[in-house]
Amino acid sequence: MSAARAIVELEGPGRHDLLAGGCPIDLHPRAWGPGRCAQTLYGRAQVLLQELEGRTRLFVRSSFADYLLDRLLADAAAR
Repeated sequence: MSAARAIVELEGPGRHDLLAGGCPIDLHPRAWGPGRCAQTLYGRAQVLLQELEGRTRLFVRSSFADYLLDRLLADAAAR
């Protein structure tokens, strides 16, 4: 937790597909890659995405952290 934000880190080849289901920005490799950062929404939570080599970090206000984790798990289970 940093600056009242929780950090969720996703790894694995399907992480961009998972995020694309709840995020309006283009996460295709032609537009999104290591070193990129964007402020967007995931579901109804405002998040900051940071793309690193092999993983994606989501920074979310700590008050939305439970919602974000529940949404990510529900979206992953639905896939």
